[in-house]
Amino acid sequence: MPAGHPSANKFRNRTLRHIEHSVRLALVTCTGCGRACRYWAHDLIKVLGPDHDLLVPPFICSKCRRREWMDIHWIVPSATELQDGLTVRRPVKQVVRWIWRDEKA
Repeated sequence: MPAGHPSANKFRNRTLRHIEHSVRLALVTCTGCGRACRYWAHDLIKVLGPDHDLLVPPFICSKCRRREWMDIHWIVPSATELQDGLTVRRPVKQVVRWIWRDEKA
């Protein structure tokens, strides 16, 4: 079943702030290539901010470079999944890139 679409009324949409203190994982899947990644909710709050909509995928697919094929589901991991060593993507550091252009002096 699809996760749904954000409402046109921005006040009806649930944000990351609503699940800040719950132990939830975002399962982000690309329906084009099948790549799936899991993110902790509190890590996404650090990166995206607390006002990001829950139904909007946070990133584009790293293989396809497409956003429209991304699907997001929020799950609560079971104890056996956590014990078996569930793979979750975590933020390491933020890199700022400068973009340059040539101008005539």
